[in-house]
Amino acid sequence: MNVPASDYFLYPEVAPIDRLDSACQDHDKECSHGGCSRRGDTALRNASLAVAVTSSDVQLRAIATSIALAMQIVKDKRSR
Repeated sequence: MNVPASDYFLYPEVAPIDRLDSACQDHDKECSHGGCSRRGDTALRNASLAVAVTSSDVQLRAIATSIALAMQIVKDKRSR
């Protein structure tokens, strides 16, 4: 199911499958309350970097690194 961030709070919590998924869910929740922020992007970047350097799963490390890079790029473009 594809749920827009603005409607995220309407749906029951879905258990995250790993630490990266949990960090992404936290970021989505924050974005659903007034939009995304530099603080939220920084938190997701930091959590993604932690997964990237500690996970033994090569694919998960690659995904986490990509998310961290994306958050680094967009965080300074946020209005809040």
